[in-house]
Amino acid sequence: MIYILIISLIISHICNKKLYKICDEVNKNKTNTIVIYLTIISSMTLIYYKYGLSIESIKYLSLMPFIIIISIIDYHTTYIYDITVLNGIIIQGAIFLITINTETNTTSHLLALIIGFVIPYILVIITKGLGKGDIGVYSLCCFALGHNYAIYLIALSFALASVYCVYILLTKSDKIKKIPFAPFISLATITIILTNYDILKIYFDIIKH
Repeated sequence: MIYILIISLIISHICNKKLYKICDEVNKNKTNTIVIYLTIISSMTLIYYKYGLSIESIKYLSLMPFIIIISIIDYHTTYIYDITVLNGIIIQGAIFLITINTETNTTSHLLALIIGFVIPYILVIITKGLGKGDIGVYSLCCFALGHNYAIYLIALSFALASVYCVYILLTKSDKIKKIPFAPFISLATITIILTNYDILKIYFDIIKH
């Protein structure tokens, strides 16, 4: 466990430095630094605790820095840099190719990548409720999770975003014209990684009662 803490601290430091190089519109402040360190260290520690040293653990640990940086930038600027998403997909692709002989279902992640692209793309065209950058974030996260969780991820991210929208309506905030969606995709992804289908089961149990 001590090794994953050290690794997560190093990755947090690198991400904190890279964030401002990727996007100079984000102001350097302690809040961003705290968010980066707290989310990366806690998420990576919990992932390692749940999955141990496994292929899933490697995929999910390598995913965390990308979706956290993407989320912070999107939160502050409502913009997603394609290069950040592409680098994340390349890393996940490399892990996929390296572990392809040990995967029980090699088509699962490729199918998830397609689902993560096609469904959000259709939503962008039809509803205009998503930005084009969100398509890449969905593709990245679905690719890492596999097809069993792809549609669940999309549904859960919208459910989480709807809670935020209700909060905006209740507070009658007129300052937010466009909602950054990447943080909700990332939060849904982390939730799925740590709970699998448990949270969905709880939701349906509540509805039944």
